[in-house]
Amino acid sequence: MYLSRVTLGNSQEARAELVKAMGKGVYGHHQLLWHLFTSEKKRGFLFRHEQSDGRLAPSGEPLFYVLSKEKPDNTEQLFQVESRSFSPQLKPGDELGFQLRVNPTVCRQGKRHDVLMDAQQHWLFKEAKQLSLSAVGTKKQLKHQLLDLASDEDIDRWKTVIEGGGYRGELASRLGRQSTIDLALKTISEQALLAWWQQRSKQMGIRCLENDDRLQADGYMQHDIKGKQAGAMFSSVNLCGTLVVDEPDVFLASLYQGVGRAKAFGCGLMMIRRV
Repeated sequence: MYLSRVTLGNSQEARAELVKAMGKGVYGHHQLLWHLFTSEKKRGFLFRHEQSDGRLAPSGEPLFYVLSKEKPDNTEQLFQVESRSFSPQLKPGDELGFQLRVNPTVCRQGKRHDVLMDAQQHWLFKEAKQLSLSAVGTKKQLKHQLLDLASDEDIDRWKTVIEGGGYRGELASRLGRQSTIDLALKTISEQALLAWWQQRSKQMGIRCLENDDRLQADGYMQHDIKGKQAGAMFSSVNLCGTLVVDEPDVFLASLYQGVGRAKAFGCGLMMIRRV
């Protein structure tokens, strides 16, 4: 395997390809990087897109990290590519820092759902039933119904949800009804994502450190997919923290394959380092 850092070249051809890629939305970056793997019939690479902070490329320009089976071929000279062989030597008990952009999903009745939004919707349904509401409608509609009809007792129950998550410090301030339900929903999302990651970690032959507060999640986004049916989208979130390797072979196979779904849209590449 090869791990590469890829930035755009200075030629007019490179700029033209970038403009073309930007017009294709989130899939454009994937097609842009295909120029480095023209001999492959199937995608044999994972990638992560960042915006340069000015140190490795002009500020705001795309910067890619690419993990590939084959060494990138920059014959077209569209990029500047730095590649090195990537074959980590790991043993049980090794601790690694990691960064990962991932598309967390859950399958219900044969359909894929965003883990965070699914957890929020489920909690809103449960709260609506608690207030003897019909528990139908969009997330926005359910929120409005709950805000209109919730009693002080109900709001106190929402605050107990917040107490169990990373936003508990917000309870020191005087929260209004809107702020309380919003923080409760954020907490529900946080807990659902953590549960998803813990389950996924076991399948990958790794685990998170117990009582470790270094696992962080940020940058949650929903992305429209151009060229698909109306409303087609996927979500992504950035995870970073520390993991412990239990089964090196299983972990490396997962690392090379990529984590989760939406790999063609820049998800799934786990960046690791020793700590």
